[in-house]
Amino acid sequence: MKLEKLFNEYKGSEQGEQNIASLVIDSRKASEGSLFFAVKGLEADGHAYIPMAIEKGAVAIVCSDKQEEREGIAYIYRDDVIGEIGRCSSAFYGNPGAKMTMYGVTGTNGKSTTTCIIKDLHEKASGKACGYMGTIAVRYGDVDEKPSLTTPDAIEINDYLSKMEKAGMKSVSMEVSSHGLALRRTEGLDFDVAIFTNFSWDHLDFHKTMEAYFEAKKSLFTGLKPEATAILNLDDDSFEKLKEACKCKVLSYGVNAEADYCIKDLYMSASGSEFDLILSEKACGKPKGESYHIRTNITAAYNISNLTAAIAGLHCQGFDMEKLIEACVDVKQVDGRMERVQNELGIDLIIDYAHTPDGFDKIFEFARSVKNPDGRLYAVFGSAGKRDKEKRHVLGRIASVNCDYIILTEEDPRDEAACDIANQIALEIPKESYEFIDNRYEAISKAIAMAKAGDMVLVLGKGDERYLERSKGKESWMGDEKAAAEIAAKIARV
Repeated sequence: MKLEKLFNEYKGSEQGEQNIASLVIDSRKASEGSLFFAVKGLEADGHAYIPMAIEKGAVAIVCSDKQEEREGIAYIYRDDVIGEIGRCSSAFYGNPGAKMTMYGVTGTNGKSTTTCIIKDLHEKASGKACGYMGTIAVRYGDVDEKPSLTTPDAIEINDYLSKMEKAGMKSVSMEVSSHGLALRRTEGLDFDVAIFTNFSWDHLDFHKTMEAYFEAKKSLFTGLKPEATAILNLDDDSFEKLKEACKCKVLSYGVNAEADYCIKDLYMSASGSEFDLILSEKACGKPKGESYHIRTNITAAYNISNLTAAIAGLHCQGFDMEKLIEACVDVKQVDGRMERVQNELGIDLIIDYAHTPDGFDKIFEFARSVKNPDGRLYAVFGSAGKRDKEKRHVLGRIASVNCDYIILTEEDPRDEAACDIANQIALEIPKESYEFIDNRYEAISKAIAMAKAGDMVLVLGKGDERYLERSKGKESWMGDEKAAAEIAAKIARV
């Protein structure tokens, strides 16, 4: 793309004919023909890396501070460099988001589950391909890649969206994290549907206050175009504030009787759930509303909430409700989210990403509701290093109230000692009710070995992640599901 296509001030000039081969915000990734954005970040100032970007081949620089200009290099001065990243990324890749239906999901918990359910129901109910971008992976067609972040920078997002559009995706289901929103990574994207799952304590190491954390989440909805639809959780205390922030159509979901998509008469077992979904006139266009009975393999009340949010998001875009209901019967397992590990030991072995106080409350509430009343409940978990230290003892307290025995272990300790983190978690756990095992594999092994037929073991905090972040960075980890399956099989053979 020519430089003049991105910046009007270069139209008709010789320099405007310069071909831009790539967009970069990391000077190390610059190459011949790159356009480099010098961003003043949290830890580094991109202006300091302008010389490196030029040495590697950058031909144009977007920056906010006046530079000692080199001949032959285009310097574009902007007060808002981050805003230019979103605008230029969209233009450079041909505005791919506008060519597909964009579903964005934010909230403290449930983003991965909801976005993955949207992709699954979308494809089953319509027969049309839907891409996915989030914590678990970037998926479209036969592509299944690990993302750099839950919500990558605008350049990477638009690159993926372009590839998805060219691969035939008609829609994209995308997780939108609070970090991504606070750092303005999704600017320039026009979401057709934005879903809010819930709001609770998390990421205060980054946002510092709950108010700042909420404002980041809210920004997804304040930025929606008028013709978009916001799908909000009426059961969450944040509902009214988010509704007030929206300038578009708002639909609600939840167990609250006033919800536009109301969950009623929910029955759950360890293998699935049934409930009635009552649609308001606003949701279905009929004066008396509509009622549907839904059977699904999804379990846990919070996951039924996620499923309902996904149904609402698709239904408001014209999907046939009967086809959505049919697709709900066998929803594809979301990696590392309430993932049951089959075994021959007779124990209920579950892997889940729960790592927040709210996530712990919900997973233990579900565990208690479906586990064998005579069985014991074991949990294996830790807490991330350099993240939200204040929540550690809260996680320990919640687990202690619900578990018969706890094994604390490493969970991305980073440059902290896992034993020190465990000591903070254990502040409110009776000494006889837990132990610490540094190695995560050995900790999982101990819990499974202790469990008897009819017991339940929860392995929490990592979900589907295939790494452990220790003092030297990310190290390969086989994954909780694979580790648990391998351990259970070994014990069964003894």
